[in-house]
Amino acid sequence: MRRTLLRLLLSIVAGAVVAVLSALAVTLINLYLVGHGYAGLLRESISWPAAGVHLSPGDVVMLSLSLLAAGVAWILSGRRS
Repeated sequence: MRRTLLRLLLSIVAGAVVAVLSALAVTLINLYLVGHGYAGLLRESISWPAAGVHLSPGDVVMLSLSLLAAGVAWILSGRRS
């Protein structure tokens, strides 16, 4: 039980750290694109109004990387040495 909770905590922390870092990266890339006259990454492209979901490509990238990092942390922390 204790090992499972430790794996869960590690996965949550890894996902949160990657979410913050990827949000910063998306913000910098968006500033670069908008500054050079291109379309930004933060305009809405996925919409589900009934559920209150409005996502941009930048949001999708951040969420995907965060979930991937949490999954990888969960898998790697389960290996026995």
